[in-house]
Amino acid sequence: MRLKNFNTAFLVVAITIGLFSCDKQPVGPEAPDPLGPPDPAIFMTLAEFRNNFVASSGSDVTIPAGTKKIRAMVISSSINEASSNYRLQDESGTGLYFYAKQGTPTFAMGEVLEIDPNGGAVILYNGDQELKDVPVDNVVPLSGTITVNTRTATIADINTNRLAWASSLVKISNVTSITQASSNTTGVTYNVTDATGTLSMFVRVVSGITVNLTGTSVTGYVSIYNSTTQVGIRTAADIQ
Repeated sequence: MRLKNFNTAFLVVAITIGLFSCDKQPVGPEAPDPLGPPDPAIFMTLAEFRNNFVASSGSDVTIPAGTKKIRAMVISSSINEASSNYRLQDESGTGLYFYAKQGTPTFAMGEVLEIDPNGGAVILYNGDQELKDVPVDNVVPLSGTITVNTRTATIADINTNRLAWASSLVKISNVTSITQASSNTTGVTYNVTDATGTLSMFVRVVSGITVNLTGTSVTGYVSIYNSTTQVGIRTAADIQ
């Protein structure tokens, strides 16, 4: 009799443990999985795209039918960029200024986009190559991640390579000063200086970013405004 009661109790405990185990969520990473390399038969790198489509000031270069797609990560934050403006970078280390057509959803920093540029155009906007007018349906967010690298560079390096590095991530490690240069209703322009030179950093008022003037390291993307080279930060954490 005692053995029977013991077996019954053991069975109840085992079933209970099993039921609770079935209720548990699987343990594992919640981040999106890395995306594999893009198929070169379908995609071109941003480096190839920039080389293939070069615009001059004030005139559009229409993207011809049959052009391959591009795939890149959003490296800018919409809070510190003009509406519908994005900075994209891919595994080739090259960046691209992307102006999304009206009606395109807002994309978050770190989101990977697959863009079919057919129907769009390239223009030299304020001195920087910009992809614009891509149909809304041709911009597709992907569920996954890609690896983009941040260049560690001096300000002299950035000024020298600003055309090749435009809209890609850089880190200035030995900043000697960050000072306010000017301001208007849109934002504040700062001068970021290291031993090799100075460049501008524009922070929009609506971003709510507090600039740490004692920072000695700045991470952001290279941007071009006519003859001025700039670095664009995404959050206050970009200044350390």
